[in-house]
Amino acid sequence: MNRWKMLVRIIFKAFWFRPGKASSSFAALAVGATLSSAFLSLYFVLPGKMSEEFRNLGANLVVTPSGNEQTFSQEIFTQLGAQPPQVIALPWLYAIGKTAKGEVVLGGTDLSRLASLNPGWKVVANGMGTTSNQTLEAVLGRKTQADHQSWLLAGEKAAAHFGWSVGEPVELNYAGKSIRLPLQAVVSTGGSEDSQALVPISDLQELTSQPGRLSLIQLRVPGSTAQVESRRQEIAALLPEVEVRPLRPVVESEARVVMKVRALMYGMTAVVLGIVILSVMSTVSGLVLDRQRDIGIIKTLGGSDFMISLLFMAELAVSALLAAALGYLLGFGLAEWAARDIFHSSLPWRWSVLASVTAVSTAVALVATAFPIHLVRRLEPAVILKGN
Repeated sequence: MNRWKMLVRIIFKAFWFRPGKASSSFAALAVGATLSSAFLSLYFVLPGKMSEEFRNLGANLVVTPSGNEQTFSQEIFTQLGAQPPQVIALPWLYAIGKTAKGEVVLGGTDLSRLASLNPGWKVVANGMGTTSNQTLEAVLGRKTQADHQSWLLAGEKAAAHFGWSVGEPVELNYAGKSIRLPLQAVVSTGGSEDSQALVPISDLQELTSQPGRLSLIQLRVPGSTAQVESRRQEIAALLPEVEVRPLRPVVESEARVVMKVRALMYGMTAVVLGIVILSVMSTVSGLVLDRQRDIGIIKTLGGSDFMISLLFMAELAVSALLAAALGYLLGFGLAEWAARDIFHSSLPWRWSVLASVTAVSTAVALVATAFPIHLVRRLEPAVILKGN
């Protein structure tokens, strides 16, 4: 029997006749592999998933008039229509109108695009009666722009202040002119729109005698902070007559949250792997002490420190490979559960994560053998076999 067959046999016997110690090392490595798999599975999809969640914050770029101008031509919005379909644009025109009970901010926009740019807006009351936290898209459905021409939306603060009720007509006045539109729904936005009346932009342009004019354009550009900035520069070069500014709170908070979550995942993984190394190291050190008479006999018969160290390293390497396979499956299941619970979507299967988990588990196992191998080299056969 050659030495490699003997090595395989010794490793098999170690697992078969000492299952307690082997199971302890395997369990520790499996825990580390499971958490590494879960964190890595989430790590690769985190930016995309977080970007989807941050869509609820609305626009991250805004196009405004340059200099002291208050409005700009609607042709700018037409030119922005050439942007990729992932870029959502929403035109706005603002004015201070009057109602029977006082002044109100009028926000004219394309109501058919409102839900696509602001999926986080909630409808607290609609024409079907009082509702609770329904999304704007769910209430409006797929109505066309023509459907939106005959009614308006009101922010919850404005509706409460003026006593507006859903379904009742609201009369809005500006410079001696007036329009009368039924209130379709009351929305909760978490922003300044809660105090506004949102009307079709064409109606407000006619009411204010500003046909073809806009106050600003909101844009939602997908991607990382660098990608958003790159797109901003492209749009600014395309439209030099206006200013294109990022909404810093949205862009920077998105990048900051992603970086903090990634750093937290790195930190937790490092702590867990450190604990796994200590656990495996103590277990293998105990194995060395339990087998010191066997080690003494092997050394007496001519076995080298390298060959004896190789036995322990091989045992742990086998445990690491088995733990990596099991940990990858358990970790992917854990990450899938987290993704469905947090992001309400599934994760793609990534073989690169399996390779990474295998490499990490093997590295942890080999690092954990450093101190036990040091003990092996210090064992003296004569002292051990004398019984001291």
